[in-house]
Formats: sequence, structure tokens, C-alpha cells
Amino acid sequence: MKEEHYFPNVPHNYPLCLNRQCPKASTCLRQLVEQEVADNVEYWVIISPKYQAKLKGACPHYRSSKKVQYAKGCINILDNLPHRQRQHAMSGLVEYFSRRTYYRVRKGERLLSPAEQRDVQKIFKQCGATGKQEFDAYVEDYEW
Repeated sequence: MKEEHYFPNVPHNYPLCLNRQCPKASTCLRQLVEQEVADNVEYWVIISPKYQAKLKGACPHYRSSKKVQYAKGCINILDNLPHRQRQHAMSGLVEYFSRRTYYRVRKGERLLSPAEQRDVQKIFKQCGATGKQEFDAYVEDYEW
């Protein structure tokens, strides 16, 4: 029996792919989600097959079905910094994300992708933090 909710957290209006002949179809989230879409879904957003037919080489819409590690929250990192370093780090993070997003990231309401984690680590190092800074928690999910 086909499992309908294999990908329960698919973003709203996530573009799907209909190209089952693609050499990377078996590992592409866009293709795998398309195969799992329930029969009662009224409409989908798809990547145009005409556009795909013109592609030569690597598909710019490919998304690996391998899960990645997202970071959740950085309150502990900030709490372990001396006051002056913490102030510089907070300023750097607000500049990088915006004030509102910074607070959501700090509390763990917004997850950090692997690339964002690296950028945040750089900000902490620029502020004088030493050693590896561990985020509050880690979660594995697809990189949509």
C-alpha cells in the first residue's frame, strides 16, 4: 500500500518535478514528493517540462533527498560569552538576519541550515569566541 504522508512537512506550493527519466529522479525531493502526492490533492505546482527539456547538464532545481542537520537555538552559546563579546555577537547576528529573525533563531523558533550554521559560527569567532560553539539542539530534516 502506498504511504501518503512519507513527506509530511512539504512546504506549501513546493515545486514538483514530473521528469521520471531524469538520472537523479530516485534521489530528488521534487520527484519523490510528486510520486507520493495523495490522489485527493486538487492542484500542484510543477517545474515546466518544456523548461526541463531545454536543460543541458545539472538541473538547477535538484534537491537531495538526504536529510541534513539543522541547528535549533543559540541561547547557550550567547550565555557562555563574556558581556562584551555577547554584545558584538548579537549585533553581528542582527546584521546578518534582521532583528526579528535573530530573536526567532536565538530561541530556536527558526532552524539554521548547515550554511547558516557556518556563517553564525564565523560571527561568533569574529567576536572572540574560542573553540567549537554548540547550538542548543539539532534536528534532522530535508533541505527543501
